[in-house]
Amino acid sequence: MPYAGVLVLAVSTGVVVIVVAVAVVLVVLLVTSSMRGRQKRGAERRSEAQRHLDQADARAARAEHERDIAQQGGAGPDPDG
Repeated sequence: MPYAGVLVLAVSTGVVVIVVAVAVVLVVLLVTSSMRGRQKRGAERRSEAQRHLDQADARAARAEHERDIAQQGGAGPDPDG
């Protein structure tokens, strides 16, 4: 009856191989998902930083314009309406 033991060992080995293959696929999916999330967060941070930079440029241009008006002695726009 040594054939029965070999058959059980072969089935057990096949099950182990399948379980290991499934585990490897799951790990690859988790790593891929994590990388994609990290890339998305990085893109959002870069977009936010660019928006802040654009706002700072606009404020600097406005301040320079107001400074030029003040140096010319002009009244500029009336903030009270």
